[in-house]
Amino acid sequence: MRIKEGQIFNLMDTNGRRNDVINALQGYLTILDDIQNEQKMNWASMPESLAQYEFYRQAIELSPEIFGKHGPYDKLAETLERNKDFATAVQTQDMEWIQKNSFMFQSLVKQFDLGIEDRARHYTSNLVKLGFTDEGREISPVGELLLDLKKLRKDDLETMLPIDGVNIVYLRQLMKLRLFDTEGERYYSPFNLAIFALLKRHRLSENEFSELVQGLSPYSDFSDIEQYVLNYREGDIVSGVSIDIPAEIHTNERVSETVFRDNYKNRKSNAGVDIYWVYYNLLFDYLENPSSATIDKLLTFFENNKAMLNKAFGCGQNIFTQKTGDRPTTIEFDKQYKKMFEGNLNIYIFKQFSLSKILDQIREYSDTTKRIFKATGIISFDNGFVELAYRELCACIFEEEIIKNRIAGSISEELHSYYDCYAEYEEGINSFYCDVTSLSQILEYYEEETKQVEDNIQKEFPGATIEEIPVIVADKRRKEFAEFIDKNYPAEKVKEILGLFSNRSNDKLIKDIVSPDATVPTIYEYVVGIAWYYFSGKRVDILSSYNLTLSANFEPLVHAGGGQGDIVIYEADKVIMLEATLMNASSQKRGEWEPVLRHSINLKVEEETANTGREVTSFFIADSFDYNTINIWKAVAAVPLQSSNDKDKFTDNVVIMPVNTDELSSLIDKSSEYDEIISKVHKLFEVDKINFDIEWREKFMGAII
Repeated sequence: MRIKEGQIFNLMDTNGRRNDVINALQGYLTILDDIQNEQKMNWASMPESLAQYEFYRQAIELSPEIFGKHGPYDKLAETLERNKDFATAVQTQDMEWIQKNSFMFQSLVKQFDLGIEDRARHYTSNLVKLGFTDEGREISPVGELLLDLKKLRKDDLETMLPIDGVNIVYLRQLMKLRLFDTEGERYYSPFNLAIFALLKRHRLSENEFSELVQGLSPYSDFSDIEQYVLNYREGDIVSGVSIDIPAEIHTNERVSETVFRDNYKNRKSNAGVDIYWVYYNLLFDYLENPSSATIDKLLTFFENNKAMLNKAFGCGQNIFTQKTGDRPTTIEFDKQYKKMFEGNLNIYIFKQFSLSKILDQIREYSDTTKRIFKATGIISFDNGFVELAYRELCACIFEEEIIKNRIAGSISEELHSYYDCYAEYEEGINSFYCDVTSLSQILEYYEEETKQVEDNIQKEFPGATIEEIPVIVADKRRKEFAEFIDKNYPAEKVKEILGLFSNRSNDKLIKDIVSPDATVPTIYEYVVGIAWYYFSGKRVDILSSYNLTLSANFEPLVHAGGGQGDIVIYEADKVIMLEATLMNASSQKRGEWEPVLRHSINLKVEEETANTGREVTSFFIADSFDYNTINIWKAVAAVPLQSSNDKDKFTDNVVIMPVNTDELSSLIDKSSEYDEIISKVHKLFEVDKINFDIEWREKFMGAII
């Protein structure tokens, strides 16, 4: 990614930024895959292609809670309604007709771009920034890997880390991510700086971390980066910034309102500038007439607008530090704020405004950077502080001096077999950035270096073989997750959260309680897993059973996909698969009937092929059920069914037991009957093929709860 001098980088375009970043990127990639590989559209705008329109259409369909308002799209739909022939051509994707007749519909064709195709380009630009597609939106080998994680091959070092496939893909890409100058020569690697800073400092405040990572650029001075990191304190990033003062501001006199409004702009609110203008005049009122009255007016206005004024003029700190209501004398006030009033007030205020804007931008953009960094699974963000997770492992894998040397440099001075110039590094589908490369390849750890890293890791785990260490680390992670659940999700709280899902107006509350970074359906799977953990008497390894990607702090981020069940729990004598959905009853037939049955069949065939002897049971968890769907599931338990993975293999007695959310909540208190209830479910499915009881489910659940 190239950036201009003075530009603050962002990993997600402002137009379309959202909290569930990882879910958004996964969804956008899935839509592109459908457009390119299923619908065979090329990425172009109207009238050449419907791809960008189709992308936007699918995006709002995929995330209706995010794209609740889409005025330009609705307006286009109304226009198409009045132009039936054009609408039919769009619906049937008849590009030949559209291109032949587009000269008659020029204004309509332009309407496709305004707020629709342009937004599709904005949203997908985020995939380009992370190397999941090239500039032409062709899905890269890395993007293909993210779509099909079954093809992921971990190297020896990646196997050491207790993180999943999605984590690995993001870790690799962020290790490769570079911000280049406009010439494509000098570069800065923000993620390598992040790792280096956390190796040196162990723990940073979130503000210090975000300023360090987000505030630097390929134009920065990296000659003494170690001391810069060690000595960095919050706000330092703007301390050395040079501000150009406009000529009309360079005066000791009070400027006119016109001049003020031309130079003090608020990107989001005109009302904000009104407040700035009043504040500015109150400062000059005090400067021209220092008195208790002018101090009181100034501080009263500040106290009533503190958040906005601190953000605009205080670089995130309090401009005035008095307690609310306290009023100093003029002598005390002049002494305390000498820097503000001793020189040119106009220059001082403009500098503070400019520096605050830079710092505000850094913190605004760093919110998305933080969410994407979370996806690596190795950086912990907790209670306002940032640390490396699995520190003993990371300190060995990410050798400090090697990471330091990767923070910045000039591409022409590097000697690499992978690339020789900027174009080969990140331009195009065949570039190094877009290609699948393991952590060892990225760090250029060959046999000798890998052996040294493994030796260093073994020193951290005395007495353990290198093969045992991933098991030890995973066991520790499971224990930490159990402690996390006990602390953050006691059984009663889980029941309360489960009770919120039936009303989608609770979505924001659910995200606030659990994780703003995940969608509510993803959170539902996560909470269902915790509920089942309690139902099992805390004996199952729910962490390893999730098909969810988690952060280092055990927060859910995204459903990993890959054609598996949502949660698959392996025990010595049984395998339990949980399929959780928030689809309502009318949507289940279309969205859940086939995948749930397919996952259940394939899992049972896999177990039988491996001859494990384990009993396989699927549970379908939802708020309400489509009766045709659940009755068909019960009926098919008595017939042979074919595996979709191996057409030569069949199985029967596939058990899919529907359990609603309230019933799952009640099962939390039935942990002593866990094995017995699972056994009863299997007996229930030994059906009488002639007499089918339509109330079979309600009777069974009523008997056990």
